[in-house]
Amino acid sequence: MIFSGVLWLKLSPAKVAQVVTPQVTASPTTDINALAAVPINNSPVTVNTEIFDTPKVATKDSPQKPPVTVGKQKTSYGHLQYAEANPNQMIIVSSYASGASQRYESLRPEAALSLMKMIYAAREKGVWIIPVSGYRTIAQQQKLFQQQTQRKGSAKEAAKISAPAGYSEHHTGFAVDLADGKSPRLDLAFEFEKTDTYLWLKKHAQEFGFELSFPRNNPQGVSFEPWHWRYVGSPNAGSVFANARR
Repeated sequence: MIFSGVLWLKLSPAKVAQVVTPQVTASPTTDINALAAVPINNSPVTVNTEIFDTPKVATKDSPQKPPVTVGKQKTSYGHLQYAEANPNQMIIVSSYASGASQRYESLRPEAALSLMKMIYAAREKGVWIIPVSGYRTIAQQQKLFQQQTQRKGSAKEAAKISAPAGYSEHHTGFAVDLADGKSPRLDLAFEFEKTDTYLWLKKHAQEFGFELSFPRNNPQGVSFEPWHWRYVGSPNAGSVFANARR
């Protein structure tokens, strides 16, 4: 559903250190503290987007959960099948509060760290990249797809803008929907391609291991989604998407 209020997000080095550091085992080449110390503009930005009920970051006491899959078809309306990644492997990349409700967006550690680096690099150029949706469970995707089906009148029409449960890249923890902090009215809209954020991403996202999942005329036949990006900058991430295409 479209959230009618305005959500406030403040990205700051201290906040990033708080939400990233506790749950991450960094690789030898990753210095999280140095990443968190990169200076950025601490002015708040408004984000108007959809609520996906993304879970909080896993804690040490969280039970382990095996991968979950739905159905046996390799594709559904052009969308490829993906197993549900273990939510305990995710870390928070952003959080939003509105009244008593709280929403968290999370990704796998390598994707989260690369996203933060990309956000900081863009911020230095005056571009405000805002993550508005990350990891989703199959249950969350099922709820979202049902809502879209009701709006569009059929599953086929809904699948043009939303993947059926079990067929979303968001299940992997490597996909993220991005918005422009200066243009909240264009969140999750085709017009997002006109924003400074999209233009910057087209030029620089690959430097941080991200690529546009569904460009125009993509082989899967999925509608153009300028906001939807996936991380392929690690062997693990690359293999997840390569295996889905086989």
